[in-house]
Amino acid sequence: MNPAVVVLAYDRPTALARLLRSVAEAAYPSGVPVPLVISIDAGGDPEVVRLAKAFPWAHGEKEVLVADEHLGLVAHFHLAGGFAERFEGIVLLEDDLVVSATYYEFSASALRRYQDDDRIAGVSLYALWFNGYNHLPFVPWPDGTDVFFLQVPYQQGQAFTRAQWARYRDWRGSRDPRPSPSDAIHPLFLRFPEEEWFPERIKYLITTGRYYVFPRVSRSSGWGDAGTHFTRPSRWFQVPMQDTRSEHRFVSFDASDAVYDSFFEMMPERLARLAKDEGFADLDLDLYGSKPEHVLTKQRVLTARSCASPLAEFGRLMWPMEANLVHRVPGHDIRMSSGDAVRWGRWADLLVDESLHDYFTRGRRRSWKRALAHGLISRVT
Repeated sequence: MNPAVVVLAYDRPTALARLLRSVAEAAYPSGVPVPLVISIDAGGDPEVVRLAKAFPWAHGEKEVLVADEHLGLVAHFHLAGGFAERFEGIVLLEDDLVVSATYYEFSASALRRYQDDDRIAGVSLYALWFNGYNHLPFVPWPDGTDVFFLQVPYQQGQAFTRAQWARYRDWRGSRDPRPSPSDAIHPLFLRFPEEEWFPERIKYLITTGRYYVFPRVSRSSGWGDAGTHFTRPSRWFQVPMQDTRSEHRFVSFDASDAVYDSFFEMMPERLARLAKDEGFADLDLDLYGSKPEHVLTKQRVLTARSCASPLAEFGRLMWPMEANLVHRVPGHDIRMSSGDAVRWGRWADLLVDESLHDYFTRGRRRSWKRALAHGLISRVT
C-alpha cells in the first residue's frame, strides 16, 4: 500500500505553510515513491499557490493543481477523494492540520491491514476524544490494541483506498445523499449547510453499516484556524500526537471490543460479549441520552434518560461508561427500560445533561442557572 498524500488548500497561507512543514518533517518509507498532490480551490490568496509551488518534496512526484473556478467545500472534497482512484489510495489532509512524524506509516499500515474488509470505509488520523453532539468526553474501551472503530468519518485527517472511495462514489451516485428526518442519524446533521460533505459521508456509513478505523493516539492535530468552518480560531481540536515509531497493534473488526455506532455508543453485541450476558445484545444503547426517539427501535433500551418503571438500574461511577454495565455497578444512573417508557421533552433533556455533567466532571457541582443555560444552549446549537 503506497497512498499518495493529498493536501486541500484555499485561502490560508499561514495554515498551509504550517501543515507542509509537518508533512516535510515526517518519516516515509525508504526507496518507495510517495506522490504529493496539493489541490487549491480558486479565488483564494495568491500566496497559497506560491507556497505550494515552492514547497520542496524529495519523496516522489509533486503536483500543484489550481481549480479554474471556485469549487466550494463539497466539490473540492470529492475532487480530492477521486485521486484515490488514480493511486492505490490517499491520505487526505486539510490545511488547518499538522501531522505527526508517524502519520504516513500509520495510514499506510492501517489501509493495508483493513483493505480487504468491506465494512471499513476509511482510516482516521485523529484520535477522537469527544462526543461531537454534546462535547462530552468519549472514552473508547481499552482492549489492548492501538485502534477502535467508530461510525463517524471524522475530518481531521483521513485515508482511504481506491476501492473504499469507489464504494462511496457509487453509493452517492445512486441516491439522494443528504440526510433526511427519517434517517437513523443525529438531528444535528439536518442543520448543516449544503456546503458541507460531512453529513453525506456519515449517512453513507450508517446506511451501509460501515466504520472508520481510529488510532488511540493521534497522528494529526487540528489548529481550528478561522476560515469556512470557524469565524475565529478554536483550540478545541488540539490533541497529543504519536511522534515515535512503534509496532502497530491492529485488531480485526470482529475481534475488537471497541466498536461504536454514529452516536458514540458501543455496539450492543460487543457489550454483551464483555458483560458475558447475551441479554445486552438485543437492545438499544443510549448512555449519552442523545438518540432521538425514532432511532430507538428495539423493545428495550439502556439509557441515561429517566423512564417509568425501569426493568433494571445501574450506577455510573466507573470509566468508561460501559464498565458500569460490565461490572454491574449498583445505582440509579443507567436504566434498562422498555422503549415506550422512556421520558422525552425539554425537562428530560436537562436532567440528562445535568447527570452526565456530574459524571464527567467527577462530581464537580455547578449552579442551577449554569446547568439550565448549558442544557438549553447544547440542545439548540
